[in-house]
Amino acid sequence: MKTMMKKTMLPLQMIVIVCLSYGQADDSTNKHSISDYSCGPLFSHFSCLSAKVGNLRREVEDLRKSRNSVGVAFSAALRPPTQDKQGFGNTGPFQADTNLVHTHVITNVGNAFSPRTGAFTAPVNGVYYFTFTSYAWIKEANIGVALYKNHEQVVLVDEYQDKGDNEDFASNGATLQLAKGDTVSLVLPSGFQVTSNAFKNFSTFSGFLLFHVEGGQ
Repeated sequence: MKTMMKKTMLPLQMIVIVCLSYGQADDSTNKHSISDYSCGPLFSHFSCLSAKVGNLRREVEDLRKSRNSVGVAFSAALRPPTQDKQGFGNTGPFQADTNLVHTHVITNVGNAFSPRTGAFTAPVNGVYYFTFTSYAWIKEANIGVALYKNHEQVVLVDEYQDKGDNEDFASNGATLQLAKGDTVSLVLPSGFQVTSNAFKNFSTFSGFLLFHVEGGQ
């Protein structure tokens, strides 16, 4: 009986040893597999998260700069040098191109527009939008206004008023990238005229900052 039990237990012990050995080998293989195949995706995922965190930090910094930035916007109207009973009067014609000085300030957020010179001076590097309206109540005359960046003409409105057409409005505008210190102004071309009113805002000049840009042009 004892001999039969010994013979029976020996194969069982061998089976247990074989199973344990296989389990250890399998476990070792699994560890090797994790080391070889799981670390790659893990590091890749970490790099992706790190890049996203960097992007978020930059976005937060941009928002902070935008929030702390000073607003820039203005609107001004032209007033006539002399006027009739209704308040209308003409500016020009002059023998040379002449800056139009819009002395009646409607809005001047940031104080970048000068009612003394009629020029807007960019306080920061950025992209700005400008628009203007020119009014004329004249017969047989050249009418029109030009928008200048520094000393360069950007856009123009002009027309010859004949005998049968004595009243007109014209508008134009432009989006400009400016460096700090650049100027934008309206110029009355040589030989041209423009009409304005002492009490109403017919001929106007407006502009505002759209967004900042890093560095100059």
